[in-house]
Amino acid sequence: MMHPHTRCVPIDAVVGEGVIATQHIPRGTLVWVMDALDQAIPESEIAVLPACWAPLVDRWTFSDGRRHRVLLWDHGRYVNHSCAPNCGGTEFGFEIALRDIEPGEQLSNDYATLFMGPSEAFHCECGALRCRGDIDHRQVPEAVAAVRRALTQALDFIESAPQPLWPLLDPQRLQSARLSLTQSLADVLQSRSTRRRAVSG
Repeated sequence: MMHPHTRCVPIDAVVGEGVIATQHIPRGTLVWVMDALDQAIPESEIAVLPACWAPLVDRWTFSDGRRHRVLLWDHGRYVNHSCAPNCGGTEFGFEIALRDIEPGEQLSNDYATLFMGPSEAFHCECGALRCRGDIDHRQVPEAVAAVRRALTQALDFIESAPQPLWPLLDPQRLQSARLSLTQSLADVLQSRSTRRRAVSG
């Protein structure tokens, strides 16, 4: 379920529709939590669907990193990509605001950090200062590290921010996300350090 202070609106002819904030959303706010109406479809079931379903699966579902494709029931499926996202997602079924989001501002996340598949590549025109241009499933370590770091920091505000979606989030999912984010960030930074040593050596 999307945060109640959001709605879907037309953005432009290139982007199509997107999700904007209707009120101020503070950093650390849960902006989406997977609920009982969202569908997590096993990839094994997706694999045996008729070929005519493939474009719909690619367009309207996303991978949860746990061998499922998730189909959202509400306007959460219209949240767009940005190379400078203001929201960050986890593999534990929730997204939070990485910074304060103002009324009228579009909610966004970095698709490259959300288990993109090879068929989901696209050209980005988000307009961010460091827009990467072509976005594909090969997760850029620096982008992943930036979002993971921002998520870890934003989680420090989760108890102090107003949380209308709090009843939907199992505390165990939150704890698992904290542990996973810490380890993921350590892995990314270690990988980057190893590459730099190899280049300098």
